[in-house]
Amino acid sequence: MNWNMLLALDMLGLSYFGFSYYFKCYRKGYRIDFWHFQLFMLCVLPNLIMLPFAGSDLNRIVVGNDLRAVQAVLPTVFIITFVGYLSMLAGGVLWSLHLGLGIRKEAARIINVVPGFSLMMMSSRGLLMFHTSICLLFQIAMLGIYYSQNGFGFDLRSFTFANPALRPVALVISNYSIVVASHCLARYIDTREKILLWCTILLSFGLLFFGSRGNLVAIYLSILVCYLIKLRRRITLLRICLLAAFITVAGFYLGSVRAGSFSVNALFASVVFQLFYGNNFSDLRDFAWVYQAWDHVFWMGKTYLAGLLAFMPRVVSDFRDTWGAGVAMDNTVGLDPTVHPGLRPGEFGEPYFNFGIFGVIAAGLILGIIARRVDIDTRDALKGRSPSMRRAFASTILLGVFNFVAISVSSSGILVMMGIYLFSWACMPVARVLSGASFVGGRRSGLSDLPG
Repeated sequence: MNWNMLLALDMLGLSYFGFSYYFKCYRKGYRIDFWHFQLFMLCVLPNLIMLPFAGSDLNRIVVGNDLRAVQAVLPTVFIITFVGYLSMLAGGVLWSLHLGLGIRKEAARIINVVPGFSLMMMSSRGLLMFHTSICLLFQIAMLGIYYSQNGFGFDLRSFTFANPALRPVALVISNYSIVVASHCLARYIDTREKILLWCTILLSFGLLFFGSRGNLVAIYLSILVCYLIKLRRRITLLRICLLAAFITVAGFYLGSVRAGSFSVNALFASVVFQLFYGNNFSDLRDFAWVYQAWDHVFWMGKTYLAGLLAFMPRVVSDFRDTWGAGVAMDNTVGLDPTVHPGLRPGEFGEPYFNFGIFGVIAAGLILGIIARRVDIDTRDALKGRSPSMRRAFASTILLGVFNFVAISVSSSGILVMMGIYLFSWACMPVARVLSGASFVGGRRSGLSDLPG
């Protein structure tokens, strides 16, 4: 396929997204919703918008002598991601269908287990404060080890690369802090309990030193989108775009701080290059980079199995040291996985390398089904006279859980979250006795709180 046909297909995908957003979101009184937000972040931005930039010669600074090979396979890789985009759209349609067979109802009962646990955890302020105390102690202990050996800094991530035995520990602490802080914030928005706001701030401050901008984004992003949905027409699309620009620039600055540069002038001088040619939205380019060096032997789920073993240090597991997704992709293109965190081929790269186009279609369908389900849940939870941030946020947890079908490294966060939920469930009887509180709204905050 030549580039003219490729760009025509790209414009078709962008046009569909634009019309869908206008008629199904904007005209219905919303300025943002989870369906179009997920489509934009997973497909439109990293693949459709970035297509011209992924093929630019400026990528030589990253891919080096592989540039021509990357450019040669880029049309093929784009078609693969476009199939994923179409599959995600089909998944959204599937969830909206009512065939009268009871399939959707039964699927909802299973899916509702995760939001039910989330609501249970947010039903007790004391439980959230208890979790916060544990998280802060863990953060202090890890940072104490870091500073005792490296001195003051903001890049614990690099320290754990040099000390691989500590990586699983730091990963658990990061994920634990993200889960607890986001649940504290969601309950705070509903109840205005200031202690929970302080819990969120303290945990966020601790994560600043862990060296990953994604940790901080993970705490606030879903709740921010829920809040913007709640505002509906009271916020303009321009303000949302300005907010997104501010968050992006702040993220780049944190990256500069992590690298030891505090200069604001240097940040703005490089922000455009980093945005379009760095490693922040490089999914399509990285997918092509791995594809051009791949031997076309499917991995048959090995990276997913390695992801489920995420808390086993790679130094004691030959399997993880070979088949962790980041390791496998780095090794494919000749990068050193001991110093490079791993290439990011987007939502459809890993499914393709494992199972081919059938993996891409399956991942797209599942992501589309869940995105549509979360979109319906959040709209229902945030409208009317008694909007509930807790109910809306609890549903968004599904996005992270089911993202495993696309990115296996997310398994570590999923396993930590499930451990937190089970521990919280075991602690709930004690928490209710100590606080004198029952469940949310005086009744059980279980599966019935979420629409089917």
